[in-house]
Amino acid sequence: MTTDLIVKDDADLILKEINDRNKMCRALLATDHYRKLGSEGVFAIVEKARSIGINPLEALNGGMYYVRGKVEMTAAMMNQMIRMRGHSVTKDKKSNDQECILHGKRADNGDTWVASFSIADAKRAGIYQNQWMKYPTDMLFARALSRLARQLFPDVIKGCYVEGEIKDAPAFNAPVEIEETPQDENALDVVTEKLDGPASITDEQYEELEEWMGNNIILRQNILTFLKKKWGIDRLQDMPVEIYDHAMRRAKEQYKHDHAGEQTQMGA
Repeated sequence: MTTDLIVKDDADLILKEINDRNKMCRALLATDHYRKLGSEGVFAIVEKARSIGINPLEALNGGMYYVRGKVEMTAAMMNQMIRMRGHSVTKDKKSNDQECILHGKRADNGDTWVASFSIADAKRAGIYQNQWMKYPTDMLFARALSRLARQLFPDVIKGCYVEGEIKDAPAFNAPVEIEETPQDENALDVVTEKLDGPASITDEQYEELEEWMGNNIILRQNILTFLKKKWGIDRLQDMPVEIYDHAMRRAKEQYKHDHAGEQTQMGA
């Protein structure tokens, strides 16, 4: 009996925390600043911040970003998190505006690691442009820190990427291997279909879906999870036409369920 009560109390506490976070996300989305992130962005950042022990508002106000369905953090926040846990990061004296070399040491077991990132690395990756040309020292430090943290402090960053790391990376698209050159129009159509992928919904359809879905974060996350798993899609705007009707039906059903109390009061 006692064990059952403990389990029930834990479940109630978890549900309360989820509801509280949903309420906070919905309140934030009422402002222009947070609305730009989108409900999925706000939810993802809040959840990631909670999992790594960062104040959600600190993360939302410039500490973290939501890019391509993943969470990035600034180099300053990543550096702060590592040092808050007693670990150390020092820059090698050989570092300059062409290469950054970092030495890391863990406070718990004394493990050490060295990681570096250079302008040559950036050029090979095809990311040497814009901010890289203006602030090479800062950009090199950020990438070297991310590389070091992934190797020595994975328990601290828990899968987070440093700012710009996801945005600068080219979107992954599996290459289409063509063994022979198409000899007729039908064969060419098949190859084109493979390259283009499923047809996406129109802007009008997306706006209608957004209107019905509103701030229902749970439904939104469920749909995004399905899109990511089946097609590798990170945005509702890129939803394939073939599942649009199903998504709209779910959104309308959920909307009616969420506003059932309001309708009852209006009819009273």
